[in-house]
Amino acid sequence: MKLVSGVFAALVIATLAACGGTEPGEVSEALGQATSALSSCSTDCASGTTLSCTGGSCSSVDGQYVQCDGAYQYCPSNPPPLTCTRANTCTFIEGTSCPSTGVYRECCLSGLPTGSCYCKFDNTWICTLPPDGP
Repeated sequence: MKLVSGVFAALVIATLAACGGTEPGEVSEALGQATSALSSCSTDCASGTTLSCTGGSCSSVDGQYVQCDGAYQYCPSNPPPLTCTRANTCTFIEGTSCPSTGVYRECCLSGLPTGSCYCKFDNTWICTLPPDGP
C-alpha cells in the first residue's frame, strides 16, 4: 500500500510540474495582469438612473445601454413609479448636483410623486417647489 501511495504522490508532483503548478510566482503575475486589464463604462438614463459595469471590454451609448464582456444592461423605457422618501422630495433635491444639462427627473411634492426637476446649465437641479417654499 505504501508503494502505491508513493507512486501516486510522484505522479501528482510530476503532473503539477508539467503543468507549471509548482511555481507560486506565476499565479500572482497572471492575476495582476487580469486586474490591470479591467475597464469601466457607464451611461445616464433619461429616468435619472445611471447604469455601469466593469469588465475586460466595455462600451455604452448615452441614454440607451451599457455593455461589459457581452452582457448588456438597458435603460428602462418606463421607469418604476417614484416612491416618496425624504431623498426624493423636490425641496431636498433642489440645488444639488445633477449629471448633465437637460436631464429631467421626478420628485415628490407634498408627499405625492407630482413634481419634477430639471438639470440646469451649471449642473444643479431646479425643481418644482411648494407654494410656501423650501
